Amino acid sequence: MNRREFAGGMSVLPFTAFAEKSAITGAGRPLIVLPENARVYDIGHGEARILVGAEQSNGTWWLGSLLSDAGRLTSLHVHHSMDEQFYVLEGVLSAWLDGRWWDLPAGSVATAPHGMPHALGNRSKSSVRFLASGNPAGFERFFADIEELSRRVPYGNPEFLSELKKVYLRYDSELLGPAPQA
Repeated sequence: MNRREFAGGMSVLPFTAFAEKSAITGAGRPLIVLPENARVYDIGHGEARILVGAEQSNGTWWLGSLLSDAGRLTSLHVHHSMDEQFYVLEGVLSAWLDGRWWDLPAGSVATAPHGMPHALGNRSKSSVRFLASGNPAGFERFFADIEELSRRVPYGNPEFLSELKKVYLRYDSELLGPAPQA
């Protein structure tokens, strides 16, 4: 995929520019985020780097770069009011969408419209890095909550899932159960 095709494909994502951490931008103003300005969270067998949040996008969208270690899967969940988008940078992202697993190689784009149950993860033996975005903004704060939870309860522990249900509710989302089997 060349840069022009990439740019055309990115129209499915709700971002058009990037911003500096301290900048609040308005319509027609550029947004620049340098890597060192990302908010970085340990999400248990992975990392979330939040580049754009509600404060930079006036609440309209968020963007993060996520890393999932081999074997890491999210729970099956649904966002009731947020549309979510994914672009695979490196590795293979596994996405449970529309009732089945899709293995998405680098360069793939997937969307999960609000109301669609989905799960994400890494069913391979190598790490996967991908961009995730959502609209409207707000869900990006979920990753700080996950980091805090994983400090108290080990990721994957049954108590972790019980507490995770409560976290999802804060973001108009719902944990439906474990990731579906292949």
